[in-house]
Amino acid sequence: MAAALASTSGGAALAAEPDAAPAAVDASSDSPEVLVTARRRAENIQDVPISVQAISGETLQRKGTIDLQSLVEQTPGLNSTGGNPRNFSVTIRGIGYAPTAADGLDNAIGVYFDGVYQARPGQVLQDLVDVQSFEVLRGPQGTLFGRNAAAGALNITFNKPSFTPSYTFEASYGRYNFAQGKAILTGPITDSIAYRTVAYGTRSDPWVDTPFRPAFRNAALQKGIFAPTATDDSKTAGVGRWGVRQQFLIDAGDLKLNIAGDLNVESDSSAGYSSGGGISEIFGPGNWGINTTAAQQARVTAARNALAQLTNFGGVQNWIQTVDPRSSIINNYNHMKTKNAGVSVTTDYDFGGITLTSISAWRLWTFNPPQDSDTSPLDIYQNVAISHNDQFSQEFRLASDKHGPIEWQLGAFLYYSKLKDHYVVHQFGADVIPWYNAYNTLAGTAFAPIPLSFRSALTGVQIIEDTTVENRNAAAYGQATWHIDSALDLTGGLRYTYDRKNGSSPVDTSQLPTALPAGITNAQLLAFYNAIDAVQRNAGVAYTVPGYPAGVAATGYALGRRTSSDNVSGTASLSYRITPDVTTYVTYATGYQAGGLDLNNRALDPSAPNVKPTKTKNIEAGIKGAVFDRRLTFALAAYREKLEGFQTSISFTLPNGTIQRGATNVGDIRARGFEWSLAGNLGSGIRLTFDGNYNDGIYTRAPSLPAPAELSYNGIASIDAKGQRAPYSPKWALSVTPSWDVPIAPGAEFYSYAQYSYTTRYGTGVTQSIYTQVPNQFTLNLRAGVRLKDGQYDISLYANNATNEKNIVSQALLAAPSGAGVTAYLGRTVTYNQPARYGVTLRAKY
Repeated sequence: MAAALASTSGGAALAAEPDAAPAAVDASSDSPEVLVTARRRAENIQDVPISVQAISGETLQRKGTIDLQSLVEQTPGLNSTGGNPRNFSVTIRGIGYAPTAADGLDNAIGVYFDGVYQARPGQVLQDLVDVQSFEVLRGPQGTLFGRNAAAGALNITFNKPSFTPSYTFEASYGRYNFAQGKAILTGPITDSIAYRTVAYGTRSDPWVDTPFRPAFRNAALQKGIFAPTATDDSKTAGVGRWGVRQQFLIDAGDLKLNIAGDLNVESDSSAGYSSGGGISEIFGPGNWGINTTAAQQARVTAARNALAQLTNFGGVQNWIQTVDPRSSIINNYNHMKTKNAGVSVTTDYDFGGITLTSISAWRLWTFNPPQDSDTSPLDIYQNVAISHNDQFSQEFRLASDKHGPIEWQLGAFLYYSKLKDHYVVHQFGADVIPWYNAYNTLAGTAFAPIPLSFRSALTGVQIIEDTTVENRNAAAYGQATWHIDSALDLTGGLRYTYDRKNGSSPVDTSQLPTALPAGITNAQLLAFYNAIDAVQRNAGVAYTVPGYPAGVAATGYALGRRTSSDNVSGTASLSYRITPDVTTYVTYATGYQAGGLDLNNRALDPSAPNVKPTKTKNIEAGIKGAVFDRRLTFALAAYREKLEGFQTSISFTLPNGTIQRGATNVGDIRARGFEWSLAGNLGSGIRLTFDGNYNDGIYTRAPSLPAPAELSYNGIASIDAKGQRAPYSPKWALSVTPSWDVPIAPGAEFYSYAQYSYTTRYGTGVTQSIYTQVPNQFTLNLRAGVRLKDGQYDISLYANNATNEKNIVSQALLAAPSGAGVTAYLGRTVTYNQPARYGVTLRAKY
């Protein structure tokens, strides 16, 4: 562990574990040599003049790490956002947050598997099996990595085929019937061809109660109401995943060829996190929150009364909302299906002093999440975003060997992706008509009720937005290190990037009734569709469906949008070895995130500009090394990072005064702070690591951001957020891991560790709000076990979230049912971590 820490600080390179790297270093090793590939070559992390935190696959295996959320707890400064894979993004130092559900935007943090860029950040949400190393690269990384690493990168490498036969089998079982099995087989096929086969499966029972699902289904059946999304599932937040990865290595001397293919399938209700489930926390009488107006309270009270008393609902009668952190009020089917697959061919050819590397890859990502969008026990409306993304990438690199005073790399990167998003922007539920009538009656609104006879014609009808985005990207880069003398190194690099996007979001209303139903006027239907937020259109297109506004739409979803941009970015660093075991450095780097398109916001004004590129600048200085006969390793770095042109989706006002909701550049963010890693070998098999991050992340310019809820409830639309904390920016994040290994018999060893992580409070909204604050929270994971026959067999007991903390994984403001045209209640939707889970793991290696 000492080794990992010292080596993790390439500028605050926090090495969270002792054996953090692509090198096959035993977790109990006292050697501080930790290899990483942060600069596209295997090298000691102490020689890398950037901030890197690395965790080895061996450490991940020992800790039972199964997904990214588990890794976030171990890597201070790394955070994740979003309640499902489509909305998911990662942040480093509080920078990188982006609404990736906006199809025309990218993320400022690049994610790479074996050197292959992953177009959608949600692709990292899979079981991390047979990982060689997990590296968090802080700050701009564009001079060596494919694309969109403007503020950092996650570099994940998997173990490669070996010509030494090895067979590893692992099985875990725990609370909630958590079960996971892994099989890893590797060995030679011929003298020059080796294989590696990995297969795994993970499942867990759901743990969040959904009492209204079976009640709704039974009521609908008894009343003969068509409810296509009804289900009798009584719980949610279950897990079901499986995957395979197959590799073949051809070693022909100077030529090495690695052919890899993988398939990862998820079908569960955990919102993309193996540990979480969504809960709705609702404010109301006796629990109004802050600054709600009398009119707001009256509207919410009317909505709650309507939800609780209508006899025409297919759902539950006399419902009284309670806040229960272990119960969900949704009544409809809510299941997520994700597929992540791909093929890559990596070729290395040694010309003698120069190595040519080629990485050719295709990847597929699909996402299908039927969901209950009105967040109530009623079937008011649903929406679904069924995504399909194909991407192709080709990268070439020429790299010198390590001989001589100058090491260099040159590269070129080509990328193409096509995202198709079949977005059900509105699906009418069986209860939408009685809900509309009941709410407006209780609210005293002047309206014409819609006859219940229209229910059969409307239930299950969808309004579709079929978004298509094509992205082309090309880049050329180079980086060189000059070994001025045995102690002093100078590194510099440049990158040129060209990016082009084009996309459209045509709206299809063909499923709507094409003629006026009996007893309903066009004006009455128009008022109904507007009230339940069911009028979706394209700008410049005429819609003739009854109930839709007549004439050509002035605003709406985008058609034929395109944008292109280019950039030159670079890096420069100077590092100096004070002693053979202590290195200091200073680095300056710039980064670039391409501009984007706003395709998924129906209020889009045709005159609204496209989203402009984001640029980052980072300067950091650090020191890292090993002292006391290498029994203590350390890494410390201070940084100041600036992001200009923060891309996100908000409500804002165009220069012509038009109110707009969509994607735009909202301002600038500055992050400054320091990161550290300490790892000590205390003797007698006792080791301790202590990693941390202090981050002061604020808006330095944000002239017109949406007001937080406690102000918007009183009619304040926007604020100047300059000086406010940026989203997903806890001031302190800490991780402490003590471990103890001790021999107990010849060939037998007892081992144990505790993983404690802590973060101070932070906001998840674009502006700071009491309603989107994540409080101070911590997690404690424990494991103890015995290795037998020199590690051939391993049995351990574990307790994850041992103290049963109720931690927030993600959250968002709730204004549901938004598709019913009113704020039915105030509150938030929260994804919590799983309650305490304990179990046993068995492992055998032959």
